[in-house]
Amino acid sequence: MKKYLTYLLLLTLLTTSGFAYDIDYEGDTPFGLANTTNDHPEPEFMEVDEGFNNDSTATDEEGRTLKTYPNIRIAGYYGSLSSAPSGFRSYMTNSLGPAVIDYYQAALKVKYPINGRLILSHYSSVCNIPIPSNMRRDGVPADLLILFVSTHDSGKNWVAEAFSCILSVQSKRPLIGKVNVNRALYKDPGSDILLHEKNIYLMLHEVAHVLGFSGHMFRYYLDENGRQRSGHILTRTLDGISVKVINVPPLTTRLRRFFGCSSLAGAYMEGTGSSATAGSHFERRMLPFDALTSGLIYQQSLSEFTLAMLEGSGWYLPDYSMADPYWFGQGQGCNFLMQSCTNPNFKFEEFCSGRSRGCTVQGRGGGTCAGDIRSNNCRFVFPNVNYDCENPSASRNARYPSVETYGRNENSKCFTGTLSPTSSSASSTNFCFKYQCVGQGLNTQLRVRVGNLYYTCKYKGILRPRGYNGYFDCPDPLTFCQTVGKPACPRGCMGRGICVDGKCQCRRGFFGKDCAENRR
Repeated sequence: MKKYLTYLLLLTLLTTSGFAYDIDYEGDTPFGLANTTNDHPEPEFMEVDEGFNNDSTATDEEGRTLKTYPNIRIAGYYGSLSSAPSGFRSYMTNSLGPAVIDYYQAALKVKYPINGRLILSHYSSVCNIPIPSNMRRDGVPADLLILFVSTHDSGKNWVAEAFSCILSVQSKRPLIGKVNVNRALYKDPGSDILLHEKNIYLMLHEVAHVLGFSGHMFRYYLDENGRQRSGHILTRTLDGISVKVINVPPLTTRLRRFFGCSSLAGAYMEGTGSSATAGSHFERRMLPFDALTSGLIYQQSLSEFTLAMLEGSGWYLPDYSMADPYWFGQGQGCNFLMQSCTNPNFKFEEFCSGRSRGCTVQGRGGGTCAGDIRSNNCRFVFPNVNYDCENPSASRNARYPSVETYGRNENSKCFTGTLSPTSSSASSTNFCFKYQCVGQGLNTQLRVRVGNLYYTCKYKGILRPRGYNGYFDCPDPLTFCQTVGKPACPRGCMGRGICVDGKCQCRRGFFGKDCAENRR
């Protein structure tokens, strides 16, 4: 191991990265696939003035000391985007980058903060990126510096990549990282808010890798006493494939509780793909809609499990109210996780067969049953923006648009059924209906609006509205109203507002359902 002087930055030329690659495929093609064989660069180390002392006795409900830990300060540097098209540069600099930074600054407290500024004075470049003289002279008032760059490589199949290139000598915490966007596959959202949201999940994913959610960073994780953790990187077999399993208490405890599987060894990581994919993402078979699986789709969730992995690093304490709700597989037990999807006895409603149309697990819209090489022969209803209830343009693809409701703020959800304006024997498909949850506990009822009338679901089954051909499926009212139908603030309002009764009240200058929009 090299020796490093205080504030001395020793860099290797980082010509490639391999920490996170994601590809954006649309339509019925499931998930993004990462096919790259790039080598992983090893991070360099730097001595910094970190705050290690925590004398306060203030604790949260789980006994963790919080008061002395400040929220992480993250600085974004966009100077290397100067050669990119002006529209892309403006979007990254004024909209996408700041939104994601605001989220993590609100969601994470840092246990080893920088006292004062992150000093960069000795070198003219960091992560092989030139740094302006004012940053070298004055340093950066941040605990983490993220360098945003872009390329245009139409010969590659990744849309973004990220890595940590400088770590602290003392805590091993990432100090400086790099996010690179491939403009050949990136899509400018323009006024498309759903595509903007999708891009936010892309960037949340990449920044999580910079923060330490990475196969090359797991070995540096610290335990509860601030010592380097050991024995937390395990190997298990899943569907005949040897996979990495990360067992850190905050994450393993939450996974066991969520799935109802007390014997779960930890978080299973992706077992297929290149070195840029395998081992650095959640296993898709188990957490297909978490934002930290390998691949970019609509309707992802940055779940409690991603935040728990970051807490398990020993460097951060998350605010779990900033996580998206997640329901896929909740309470389904160990067989849901471990049994092969090809087993004839494997029958769980989260999975599907054929290419049938149905509702996504988030309930926000419809999709088609699909799987891919990372899903271990398992198939899910893959979200399709053309059937998304929050997409006003999706009404043109609806079977019965005159009785359905589409739009970002219309509060409609996906329901299945056979309703048809012309046939009494139509096949099942998905619909977008407004709804109301009334009552409490076992008396909960679900009211679904079809056209101008509400129909009451008292229990799971089918309901035939008077005057219509066919039926729609009533989900269990209590389950629906506690999950899909329960109002929630996406990503805790991105740190740009407060959540009141499941709706974001945005600070001045921000707007939208999730406060992720701003004037640019």
